[in-house]
Amino acid sequence: MKREEYTTFCHICPNHCAFKVIVDEGKILDVKASGESRFPVHMCSVQKGADHLIGTVESKDRLTQPLKRVGERGEGKWVGISWDEALDTIAQKLIQVRDDFGPEGLVMILGEPKGMEFAFGQRFATAFGSPNVITPGNYCGVQNTESLRYTFGSRYIMARMENAKVIIIWGANIAHTGGTFSNIPRYQFNRALVSGETKVVVIDPKNIELWPEKGMHASDADYWIRPRPNSDAILAMGFVKVLVEEGLFDEEYLNNWTIGFEEVKKEVSRFSLDEVEQLSWVPKQTIIEVARLYGTQKPGIIGSGNALEGSVQAFQTLRAICLMRGITGNVNTPDGGHVDLEPPAYYPPGKFMMGDLQERLWLYPRSPERTIAGKHFLLASRFGYVPTQALVHALLEADPYRPKVGFLLVNNPLLTYPDSVATKKAFLKLEMLVVSELFHTSTTQIADIVLPAAMMHEHDTVAYWPAWFANVRANRKLVDPPGEARSDMWMINELAKRVGLGEYFWEDVNDALDYMVKPLGLTWEKFRDEVIYIHGTSGYDPEKVTGYKTKSGKVELVVPSLEKAGVDPLPSFEKLKEPLSGKFDFTDEYPLMMTNYKSEIFMLSGYRNVDRLVRKSLPPTVYMNPDTAVEYGFEEGDWIWIETYMGRMKQRVAFQPGMHPRVVNVEFGWGDYGYPEANMNLVTDYRQPWDRPTGSVTIRGYACKVYKSA
Repeated sequence: MKREEYTTFCHICPNHCAFKVIVDEGKILDVKASGESRFPVHMCSVQKGADHLIGTVESKDRLTQPLKRVGERGEGKWVGISWDEALDTIAQKLIQVRDDFGPEGLVMILGEPKGMEFAFGQRFATAFGSPNVITPGNYCGVQNTESLRYTFGSRYIMARMENAKVIIIWGANIAHTGGTFSNIPRYQFNRALVSGETKVVVIDPKNIELWPEKGMHASDADYWIRPRPNSDAILAMGFVKVLVEEGLFDEEYLNNWTIGFEEVKKEVSRFSLDEVEQLSWVPKQTIIEVARLYGTQKPGIIGSGNALEGSVQAFQTLRAICLMRGITGNVNTPDGGHVDLEPPAYYPPGKFMMGDLQERLWLYPRSPERTIAGKHFLLASRFGYVPTQALVHALLEADPYRPKVGFLLVNNPLLTYPDSVATKKAFLKLEMLVVSELFHTSTTQIADIVLPAAMMHEHDTVAYWPAWFANVRANRKLVDPPGEARSDMWMINELAKRVGLGEYFWEDVNDALDYMVKPLGLTWEKFRDEVIYIHGTSGYDPEKVTGYKTKSGKVELVVPSLEKAGVDPLPSFEKLKEPLSGKFDFTDEYPLMMTNYKSEIFMLSGYRNVDRLVRKSLPPTVYMNPDTAVEYGFEEGDWIWIETYMGRMKQRVAFQPGMHPRVVNVEFGWGDYGYPEANMNLVTDYRQPWDRPTGSVTIRGYACKVYKSA
């Protein structure tokens, strides 16, 4: 092979920034910035992408052949087998379960999409007839996109940064992990920071970095607001109250382009700002000042991140933030901060996954009533997924029934699902667990069959996720996978043939890539080699309001269709208190409040055995105010226990001046590779209460206590 330079897209996080990769003799030599303005601009350093890509490709820990368990689950005893034996074994079990129990006996367990593996997993479930597809949608993405869709008629809104007067960063670590800000080039945000014309508000308990290269943090913003963990909905409603009662809106716009404003006025009259202050820990005067700033300075941008999606009121939290955008006319207006997007006309992933009549696949097998979550999460099931805790509940309680076979792609439930102890007990009740992975994890250790996965840059794939960015990308194969590793697409395609579903799949899996881009008038090769990337289109008009794709054609501050689905059509202040009360609230035994953050080195729970990354990371770290540490007799570097009513975990103390003295901030994602006691989900709870629309559970805002590790 000769030395080549290819444009491709980072596989790490949902930003999928473009970069150029130098390949020589089947080896990646270097990764650098793409240098082309038509591609997504880097949200983090190119070096971070290089470390993940090269470090993963070169790792000696990669799985290289199919494995079959020969000892007890968890013993780590395996024998290598061929792909034919692995796929035949899985197929035989699936056919037996389908014949004896029904197709519901299969549960597809999927993680965050990278390329087409998520779509293939969904499509297999649809063709097989199983309604049970588990995704992390109950605490990642759905709350944000569906609140936008129900309010504004579009899941896709893009921030208009060029003239922004106010930017509110709400639970979004813009410099590292993005959030809604993921479709804002970092250079535009950096320009706003130094312009002197843009006011920046950060709402986050952590003093997040805003511009790492300049040493700028949340504490350098015009406002750094540190609310009580899980009180974001209360705070948002406080902002709405000020906007409404001080008339910080365009009355003509509200009359012509919104419905439900009178109901909003009634709702905000039911509570006081004093109550908001008491519940959220945010001073009333700060709430007033920030609301006035957002209500009087346009364009105004609110970028909300994943931190807001882990709550029993997550959907209504994001709906409350949508009320702020809608009342002030900040979406699809000439002076608004956001505009919706139309995705390119490639084959719709939803049809690829769920089917249509032309393909002889149809929606009935995926109907909510047949899922293991149906009676609890009808709305979530209609979004195409079953919440994670519904699987744990069904396996433990056989309610409404117990699935038999789990097929797992791109995730590690024993580490990432709330309540790791219950999750392990639940997964052990499966008759067969199949896991496709790059490396051994907690979850592979209890599997029956482990399949060696090729990573994204070791095979060709179409990349469309996240859908709310409204783009489609060509991720080309750069190097061969190690040993016998294969793409998840290939595994699913071959398995489909063995269980009699070949008519819904392809003789050669790469033909599916042609299928996806054909509506664009392209072949896969032409898309990969010449086009590479297509972005969605914006309907923004500097002269007029461009309208909304809701049923009413207006911004639905109150959403009638939600009420028909058994969901509150307007956020209720009284119900938004739920995450702050009951088992989550302070007690004499648990006087502190625990929240969590994601690493700035790793992506979620992954890659924590990749040497290039481990060398740059800290051990599992819990942040706290130095005064809190002194009160408890801690020094930086001490290992301490953090305990909730569910159990305890252990991480190392680091100080962060300015944090609220009653908050401790633990790191998500540890547990494998030498730190079993550092797993945050040893202290979280999968049980009710659950967010009825989306199935969210509380993963932030637990009362806790701390003490030194012996």
